[in-house]
Amino acid sequence: MQGHHTTYTGSTGNRQGAATFPARRRSAAFVTRPGVERRGGHRVPRRARRRSGEVRATLLLLGPPRLRHDGALIDLPLARWTALLAYLARGGGWVRREVLAALFWPEHDDHGANLNLRQTLQTIVRSLAGSALQREPTRVRWAGGCDVEAFDALVRGQDWGSVVRSYGGAFLDGLDVPDVPTVQEWIDAERTGLHACWRTAALLESRAALLEGRFLDALPLAERLCRTDAFDEEGLRLLLEALVRCGDRTRAERTFAGAVQAFVGELGVEPEPETMALARTLGLSSERA
Repeated sequence: MQGHHTTYTGSTGNRQGAATFPARRRSAAFVTRPGVERRGGHRVPRRARRRSGEVRATLLLLGPPRLRHDGALIDLPLARWTALLAYLARGGGWVRREVLAALFWPEHDDHGANLNLRQTLQTIVRSLAGSALQREPTRVRWAGGCDVEAFDALVRGQDWGSVVRSYGGAFLDGLDVPDVPTVQEWIDAERTGLHACWRTAALLESRAALLEGRFLDALPLAERLCRTDAFDEEGLRLLLEALVRCGDRTRAERTFAGAVQAFVGELGVEPEPETMALARTLGLSSERA
């Protein structure tokens, strides 16, 4: 069976099959007040500007969510406010408050949703992540860094080796918000798209390593592909070949026999003809010893 492929553009709301969220609108005109400066046509509170300039904060969203704050690595809670931070970081700019309120608290009326949003933003401000959160009366944004932004750039540049190395795991690994379907759909879409990018890179890098005779480099990539999806036959074929080329025929036999048993037992079909043909070429049997 072929692995799943997902069209992914690396930006919120631009993915086929992703949830559709309310469109963002430009803020209305405003009057500059003391303590506020204009930047690029928008007002930026000076306190937030100074604070974000003093502290370097980066969200790490590939794998369990973490914050790199002035060199320290801090685990973030698997809570709704962490998902909100991630949404802001993936948006890459200002997000209107009513969009966040409607997305994260769809079960409440406008007043209740906005109240929850204000309380959640206060929670973020009281945390170390607050050093890079910028707030205005009508909109907010994440002004720090984000590892997914760097990952997207590597994918666009087709730097597949760096894509593999920089993928820390599933997007917001361990954080789910099943009671808010709109947010959960967004998280699932991000996970699917980002994983598809990593899978493409891992397949390309593993194949290249096999062709170049770097069998020990190909093996861990193929192993990870199969751990991530036991029914990814492209990964399985790479793993079988890497094991045989590395001289571990016994493990290759066990792996192939176990795969055939899993396919027949769980899916009711044998692996693809291409997988069976490769096994014959490598001299592998589907019978367990």
